[in-house]
Amino acid sequence: MTQAIEKYVEESRKVLDGLLQDLAESLSLDKNAFLQHFEPEQSEIKVRVNYYPPCPRPDLAIGLMPHSDASGLTLLLEFGATGGLQVHKGSDWVTLKWPNDNTLLVNIGDLLEIMSNGVLKSMWHQVRTQLDVERFSLAYFYNPPPRSAIGPVVRGGSLEEITYKKVVVEDYVSNFYKISPTTSKEAIMYARP
Repeated sequence: MTQAIEKYVEESRKVLDGLLQDLAESLSLDKNAFLQHFEPEQSEIKVRVNYYPPCPRPDLAIGLMPHSDASGLTLLLEFGATGGLQVHKGSDWVTLKWPNDNTLLVNIGDLLEIMSNGVLKSMWHQVRTQLDVERFSLAYFYNPPPRSAIGPVVRGGSLEEITYKKVVVEDYVSNFYKISPTTSKEAIMYARP
């Protein structure tokens, strides 16, 4: 099992590194504008396995409280049942439909929102339990090295407004967990000037 997880981590890093380059290019930035912060030897990777058993009263239980991810990117793999992951849209919670077991979901985290100066947004989301269905997921959180300082990647020669200030990754993450859980994306305010 350990070898399978190690291989998954290795291959997932490649996918996410490519995605970081694609996202930068889609914003007319140098393709390594985000990736340069994810130093291969010191970047932080956390893998969490989540199990949500069937719940007799899903209307009274939450599988995972509402939150955004304190990461650069999150890669989510879900096994078996679908229908528990919800995103906040307007004033409603919308359940994401998972096409099949071979689908990966990529979530923008708070750290990439800061690096993109708010152009890319981290999603406020939660997990609901289900009546007769168990749910497993594997979450892969990808962060720059803990002691690195990140901030908005300003386009060359641009005078655009700076929405976020430079923060040290471990300080941001520490603050995130200190104030969690919250009822909105309050943690991101830590990075506001």
